[in-house]
Amino acid sequence: MQFFSQVSPLLKKAGFQKSCQRYISSSEVSVALRPFYFAVHPDLFQQHPQERDTNENSLKQLNGYIETLMHSKPVRPAKVKFFLRKQQSTDHKFKAVNISLAQKDIRGALQSILSSCALSTHYIDNLVTKKFPTKHKIAGVKNGNWDADLWEETFATMEKATPTEETLSDWVKRYSKDAEEHSKACQPVRDEISRLQEKLCKKLQLKGLLWACGWGTSHFRGCLQSFQSLITHHPEEMSILAGRTVIFGNESGVSLQGHIVLNSGEVRHNWLDLIRNLLRYETPLKRVPALEKALSRSICEIKVAQRLFRPELLVEAYESHLRMITTSMGDYRTRHRFPKEWPENMSNFHLVVEGEAGPLMLSPSGQFITPSSCPISLLVSFMTANLEEARARLDRYVADVKQEKDLIAQCVQTFGLLALDKDDNVTPSECSQCCNQLLKQVDYLRPYLQHGRVRITHYYSLLSDGEMCIPWYAK
Repeated sequence: MQFFSQVSPLLKKAGFQKSCQRYISSSEVSVALRPFYFAVHPDLFQQHPQERDTNENSLKQLNGYIETLMHSKPVRPAKVKFFLRKQQSTDHKFKAVNISLAQKDIRGALQSILSSCALSTHYIDNLVTKKFPTKHKIAGVKNGNWDADLWEETFATMEKATPTEETLSDWVKRYSKDAEEHSKACQPVRDEISRLQEKLCKKLQLKGLLWACGWGTSHFRGCLQSFQSLITHHPEEMSILAGRTVIFGNESGVSLQGHIVLNSGEVRHNWLDLIRNLLRYETPLKRVPALEKALSRSICEIKVAQRLFRPELLVEAYESHLRMITTSMGDYRTRHRFPKEWPENMSNFHLVVEGEAGPLMLSPSGQFITPSSCPISLLVSFMTANLEEARARLDRYVADVKQEKDLIAQCVQTFGLLALDKDDNVTPSECSQCCNQLLKQVDYLRPYLQHGRVRITHYYSLLSDGEMCIPWYAK
């Protein structure tokens, strides 16, 4: 909270106002509802069919309500009933809870759901919602025009305002023993996960069965067990997955790569509904190449790409975003010409189209990233001001990736690590910076990190499976 109080004036200077749309990501929603899912998930009620069916039907309705709020659509008030296991009572096995689904904002909905079940709302209470610009309030826009200096000044100052953390060496020393104990205790779970992955991939002839969710190792095992049960009870429907990759993530659908993404927080029957309707989900996938080509042609053959550091993008939403911005670009081109500073062919530049609400920005890898609702005049002004920087970042990116790969391998070998991974939103240059910091302190850190598991992130955390999360900027 101290950080945001420090940078609040800077955000206002850059064009962020109270009227901006507030946004909570799907991954944050999953984290907030994690204790709720663990309390009501139908798989916990296998021996009690009545309670299981009630929770399963209510979860379907609640998930639809959450999804509607996430897409900023109007919701119809409703009430749902859940059974919760009572932890300390000997009189009754279950407690019935009625939850009112009437809030019009996602934060209020999450608080209502958790408080109705007497679960802590600490995470969502302390979650700082992101403020994304509206059409007329884009960060770095001054007096209706893009101001590149203002953009750079704002976020450079924000970086300096970040509060200092404890040193890397102190933190690793403090938690290394706990990490080792957690890792050893979790090894049987990892072995079970590997066994299930191999068994299920062989049985369904899958290309891969992957985990792309922020929840812990035990939850991955639970998802695999539920998936195995689904295969046992519905072998014919599941045969359509042969030759595909299945990913447990934070949403359900088909990704742009054609992977089947199953929401790790949903019940098995929701997964089955998606699999049964797979051909319908894949239809937009066939239309995307033509839509990307149309957008590319309308912007001097620019390469329409996907962000390099992000989870799987579902194709249905992406198709909608492409149509929106392509239509807006067509309207703009009927009245305007592109700036003379632009080259005739923009195929060396990358454009990434994301959700309706999001930042207009230049990514660390040199990609232009825009929300589909961004006014085209602002997008053109931004691109014009950042063409040279985009070209420079794209050139540096290739070298950064090679350096990152070499440094990760060096750290794994030098420290004797079992694993060294990074979050999707940690760039190659940031990852390399962290690896270099580790190697500078090799004599001190090696005894604490040997045979450990490290993940480079934006925060310090010791996970339940013994993985040590360290921020990329740690020193």
